[in-house]
Amino acid sequence: MAGKTISGVLALAVAGAAGTAFTGPAHAQDDAALAFTPVEMMACSFKEDKSWDDLDELTEAFNKWLKRKDKDYTYWTFAPVFREDNELDFAWIGGWSSGAMFGKSWDNWFDDDDDVGKLFNETADCVNNLASVTTVRAPADGWPEAGVTWFSRCTLEDGVSLRDAAAAHGAMGSAMADMGSPAASWLFLPALGFGDVEFDYYHVESWDDFATLGAGFDAYFNQGGWMKANELMDGVTQCASPNLYRYKLRRDGDR
Repeated sequence: MAGKTISGVLALAVAGAAGTAFTGPAHAQDDAALAFTPVEMMACSFKEDKSWDDLDELTEAFNKWLKRKDKDYTYWTFAPVFREDNELDFAWIGGWSSGAMFGKSWDNWFDDDDDVGKLFNETADCVNNLASVTTVRAPADGWPEAGVTWFSRCTLEDGVSLRDAAAAHGAMGSAMADMGSPAASWLFLPALGFGDVEFDYYHVESWDDFATLGAGFDAYFNQGGWMKANELMDGVTQCASPNLYRYKLRRDGDR
């Protein structure tokens, strides 16, 4: 959630939502069994003379507001590690357990943000979008305080449904976990504020630390993981090279 003057509130889409206004190009009728929740995604650049210390102050103030106004909201900040460009200093991703909670939260925010929006706008410039998110593999032991996450843009092959892709990603995740690199994963569908996108969804994976991610590197390239990927993903979806970030959990909502 950003300051009131930041444009482009991210899209809302939940399971069974009707109409194309709240769905990305990958969302089809036969994917209705997948459960979706709304997640906002912000790509941000620090204002002049602002830094991560100022972001820490902002999140502290925002958490005080959330304690009074929105106990449901969970969010993280992300620092880029391996990325195709240098167009952001940090990312902010936050979500709610349902569309109803999303709507209630934003009504509360526009009613009275307790000047947290002003502090946000003094700290960073952000582009804000909203995604419709379905879980492929949930974190096994709840959210760690910090970890590693990647985002990869994926395009479905002709005639393939999102449910097919979710099944393939899930099977690949299980195979990698068996090889010593367990990861949580999600599919993020563009919903609001993305414009004319040229992909169907983001495949998002998260590891507890770099060591677990590194074990996945060995498993994929040296222990036959790539062959399993070819078997499971061929003819289903094509995904671009991921962008990798370190994340910090800023607040785990009470759901």
